[in-house]
Amino acid sequence: MATIKKLSLIDVYFIMLLSLGITNHVTLIPLILQTSGRDAWMGTLLTMILHLGWVYILYFIMKRTDQQSIVTWFKDHFGPVVGWIFIIMTTLYFFWMTMVILRETTTWIGVTYLPQTPKIVVSLSIMLLCVYVANNGLRSIAIISGILLPIVWVLGHLVAVSNLKYKDYSLLTPLFVDGYTPLFNSMIVAGGGFMEMILLIFLQHHMKRTMRYLHIVILAVLLGGLTLGPLMGAIANFGPTPAMESRYPAYEQWMLVTLTKYISHVDFLALYQWLSGALIRISLFLFIIAEGFSMKLSKRRLWSILATSVILCVVPLIPIIDRQLELFVLGAYSLETLGFLSVLTLCIAIAVRLKTKPKGG
Repeated sequence: MATIKKLSLIDVYFIMLLSLGITNHVTLIPLILQTSGRDAWMGTLLTMILHLGWVYILYFIMKRTDQQSIVTWFKDHFGPVVGWIFIIMTTLYFFWMTMVILRETTTWIGVTYLPQTPKIVVSLSIMLLCVYVANNGLRSIAIISGILLPIVWVLGHLVAVSNLKYKDYSLLTPLFVDGYTPLFNSMIVAGGGFMEMILLIFLQHHMKRTMRYLHIVILAVLLGGLTLGPLMGAIANFGPTPAMESRYPAYEQWMLVTLTKYISHVDFLALYQWLSGALIRISLFLFIIAEGFSMKLSKRRLWSILATSVILCVVPLIPIIDRQLELFVLGAYSLETLGFLSVLTLCIAIAVRLKTKPKGG
């Protein structure tokens, strides 16, 4: 079997920025604004600063496990039973989060661009592409990320610069007019998104080189900027109250963009940004799920990914499930994500501390 080329540091950055950046834009920003209003940006900034310390735990785990597969490490050190409990628990998380982003994407496309197209058609179209990418492996995901991210980055700066004439940054103050509760609420919401950097642990055995603490800090800052920039832009563009009432504030900033007096209505470019992030996130999660169950043979992996994708497309069509997904996104998403990923990270760190010894030196 041919040796799979491992990921460089820039590959990891591209994958992480797209797969986590999409949730920061789509899910986190509306929630942060709705819970905190004008104080949202300060809470996000403080969370980003605190997160720079928290990511040392990820570095500790990666260093102590020598960046080997975390699934294999659990099986080797705790036996197959604990290993399978870990696989099932993390698989359910990745499955649920994949279903969330798929539903959010199909709902947004249906509302904005294809109101007459059945949701199942949109979701199947997205999933077929994701199945193809995931089945081709992590290297393909990295290559596609390297193609998509630079354009996403350019478009992000385009919308930011184009709207400068509409922005009033004095709207970012005064802070704490309703006390400090909104600040803490925004920190909880933002923390739930930043905790997704635990993905590094599931990718570590595919990395070409050891990831240093500084590398992780740089990635954390970049991810924080993906949240903080559009968040401050939404408040400066629309004001805190209209921004709070917006369902997709990052998208609505595109509706203000005009390129000279002859070119307007370029909000379709937001579709490229959104689908780029959704493609990489869903493909990556499908790959991690298949890899967790040791689906290394191409046929077995393909059928596993296909079966997972069919379930992901069909289950949200059940009204009660669709309603629960909506309530989760609008309500418990951040708190539950923050709680689960915090506990999971700490449990892995404790397990690694108990079962490994620091390298001499």
